[in-house]
Amino acid sequence: MAKTLNELTIELKDFILDCMNDPRSKVRVKRYEFNALDITMDADRESTPHIIVAMGISQAVFSIETGKKISGGMGPVERYILKWLEKGLTLQKLRETWMTAEKLQKVKVKKEEKKDPKFR
Repeated sequence: MAKTLNELTIELKDFILDCMNDPRSKVRVKRYEFNALDITMDADRESTPHIIVAMGISQAVFSIETGKKISGGMGPVERYILKWLEKGLTLQKLRETWMTAEKLQKVKVKKEEKKDPKFR
């Protein structure tokens, strides 16, 4: 079953915190520092499978197919996002979520067409 965007956002936050709170480093980053981190998908903005990662005023679009950045920038956090995309099954989970979202969108459009007689 595909993960929700909320579950994926939590997974990304945990990954970034684990990387930044490396035991060899004396710097400790708190979870609340990433409360504004969010992952979304918007097929109207970009037709290819992608995620939009936003935090504060920073925003970047990453390809789900390649794991590479399409546009935007996230500052120093961007390198952790790219590492997360390269990690294990992350891209596969994102693809599953994208396909689930596409199916839901198609169902929603069909329901709207049935409600509106001008589409008949």
